[in-house]
This record gives sequence, C-alpha cells and structure tokens, in this order.
Amino acid sequence: MYCVKLTLQPTAGMTFRILPGSILNIATYPFVPPTTFSGFLRRLGMLSVGLELPETRINKENPPTYVLPPRYLALGAYPAQKSWCGVHRTYRKGMREFNHDSFSKIYQEKDRANFQLHTWEYLIAEELVGYIAADTPEGLEHFQDLEAYGCKLGKEGFAFVSETSEIVELKRATIAAMPSTILPMEALLQSNQIIGGCDIYNLYRYQQPNSASSDSERAGFLDSEPSNIEGFVPFVAGYFSQNLSHPPMLEYYTDHEDIYIPLALINLLRGEIHA
Repeated sequence: MYCVKLTLQPTAGMTFRILPGSILNIATYPFVPPTTFSGFLRRLGMLSVGLELPETRINKENPPTYVLPPRYLALGAYPAQKSWCGVHRTYRKGMREFNHDSFSKIYQEKDRANFQLHTWEYLIAEELVGYIAADTPEGLEHFQDLEAYGCKLGKEGFAFVSETSEIVELKRATIAAMPSTILPMEALLQSNQIIGGCDIYNLYRYQQPNSASSDSERAGFLDSEPSNIEGFVPFVAGYFSQNLSHPPMLEYYTDHEDIYIPLALINLLRGEIHA
C-alpha cells in the first residue's frame, strides 16, 4: 500500500453536516469525511489540468457526482496534531423544509415565511492533514501536483493544499497505535478491546460499480466525466481526537513513524467488509 499525505489550510469555519440529523440543528463532524475529501480532491484534480469546475445545482435536478475513481482511496482529513481546533455553535436563518430551495435566491417575495432559525456548527481548525492511498504508487504523483490549489470544502468552508508529502510506502503490521484516521467500530468490537476516548459517528461511503474501476491513472480523476455512483452505504466509525496512553492493538498500514491507517478502513471503503 502507498499513500500521499496532504496538508490543508482552511480559510474560514467549515461545516461537514452529520447525517442523519435534524433540520433545525446543523451539526458538523470534527473532521473531513472520506466522501467529502474524495469530492474535494476530484475537483482540485480538474483544476490542476485546466478544467472548469462543475456548477452546483439543487438536488431535485439530479446533479452529477464528481468523486475519485475506486483505484484511489480518500481516507478523510483531520485536524493536525498540536494545532488548535474546535467546534463553534451559532445561529443563522435557513430553510424550513428539505425540499425548499428558494433560500438561495437573492430576491425573495412570497417565500419569506419558509425561513426559520437554525443552530449551526462550524469546525474551526488551523490545519488539516488528509490521506490518499492506493495499491500501487503509479498515479499518486498527480496528487502532489495539487499543492496551492483550493476550492469549496464541505457544506460550508474553503481550503487549499499547502503541502504534499512524497509517496510513502506503507507496510502492514499489527501494533498498538493511535489511528491517523477514523476507525470502523466493527474492528474494535471484533478485537474484544475495551477502548474509551473515542467519539462515535454514523457515516456513509460511496457504492461504485465494478465498471468504475480502470487501469488508467487519469480516468475519472483528471477529466470532466461524472462519477458512476450507485448509492451510499452507511457505517459506524470511531474518531480519536486525543492520544491515549493505551491505544488499540489493530492491523494497520503504517510507515512506523506517524501514519497509521486501519486495515479495516481500507477494506470498508472498498466494500470488502460492512460495519
């Protein structure tokens, strides 16, 4: 397994909406979910080869989806160690119903009554560290070309890539270590370890057909073709925001320095296990 580590510089508060959730309480994950990170990197890839970003459209128009192809695994992005981060809660005016789309119009006439007060959370972080992995190093060099590119990130927010690492070879090992990413809860349950100190979240992964796989390093990444998404598969994951004195003993892909990717997350995002 090989990976590239990307350092992201947010420019403002960000919202990565927790789903399912209340329409009145817009809560945020304290990290960039793998699905969101995949779409972010796909758009940066398009920018890096001179393509226009696809326009944003409302859901009832069934807009196309743009994410990375299955050969690349976007593992999410997380607040950097020893940097400040926190979730800020505030209030803002928003839509009353999920199918209401007039809130984005500059001029309002008849739909004013459809607005109501929401609580809204923003993740504020000095720096994020994200990971992109693949079975072979071929193609990962394109992610190193994303340095200095940026675009919208999440429901609210903007970030740019401030630094990329060299392509790192990861070895598989069973060790006690703090995960660098989210950890599927099924892995902890099956290991019979009682580990505290993690927050538990419902998340989703993309379900892509076998036909979406390609030997090409650029297809579905450095082009403007929409991604073929069949649906979304839910899973439950834990996130360790603080180091533990006794971290979980699990199988990782690791460089034995500062990257510890749970094998269970790789298998889950590939659809090889369910959690």
